[in-house]
Amino acid sequence: MSKPSYEKIAIIGVGLIGGSLGLAIRKRKMAKLVMGVVRRRKAGAEALRRHAVHGATMSLKEGLRGADVVLLCSPVSTILQQIKEIKKYLEPNALVMDAASTKVLIDHAAKKYLKNTRFVGAHPMAGSVKKGVYSSHPDLFEGADCFLTNYDAAAEKFWRALGAQIHYLTPEKHDEWVARVSHLPHILAFALFQSHRMKKLQGLGIEAMNPSIRDLARLSKSDPKLWADILISNKKEILASLFDHQTSISTLVAALKSKNTQVVEKFINQANSVSNKLAPKIS
Repeated sequence: MSKPSYEKIAIIGVGLIGGSLGLAIRKRKMAKLVMGVVRRRKAGAEALRRHAVHGATMSLKEGLRGADVVLLCSPVSTILQQIKEIKKYLEPNALVMDAASTKVLIDHAAKKYLKNTRFVGAHPMAGSVKKGVYSSHPDLFEGADCFLTNYDAAAEKFWRALGAQIHYLTPEKHDEWVARVSHLPHILAFALFQSHRMKKLQGLGIEAMNPSIRDLARLSKSDPKLWADILISNKKEILASLFDHQTSISTLVAALKSKNTQVVEKFINQANSVSNKLAPKIS
């Protein structure tokens, strides 16, 4: 059996992502001790019952004492506050990483409050519409794409050990990218399923069985509190993507009103061209 890479890993926020990290680290025997830092005793008890951590505490000081790696796995707004609080408890050579869905605000906070700390922004593109440590899984990151905002050999090694595929993007490029490939699709799903005409279909007593709508239906079931936090944290890029989307929809509306088949075909052809480049393996 190989020797654990770390003496202690601290996970702040042991929900779906934090719990899955704990389970993955323990399954792969990457650390001698995995400590969960929670805000509620119940959350700590749940993490222990799920075996996501070896121990749990509500004390940042206790949780971070002796930690080689500190993982921030809370919502963005909570991580921004935690970054201000953890500096005084960190070990001198500790590696700090977050696992949030947006990066710019967290990067700014880290540069301000963790100036002499090894900090790497990370975003593993893995998750579920489910939430909480009971939905966590030890292989959640196996084969997942993980974005890192700056190079650190230990950070890359950590995520590769969990089975993730590594990509590098600056915080700004990351948030621009994720606004369009993740956040906007979620917004479209939210808008679709709360629309008046969609609500009326409930009266037909027919399930939404069409394959075209299944993925959107899955996205529409995402956690409201978590996704409100994500969307607010990336409002600049999301507003820009919404403006682009409104422009495209306006073009289609005008073409449909005028029965302009040529423009409608062009509209779809342009989508074909871009999707063939961005998602060539999907057919």
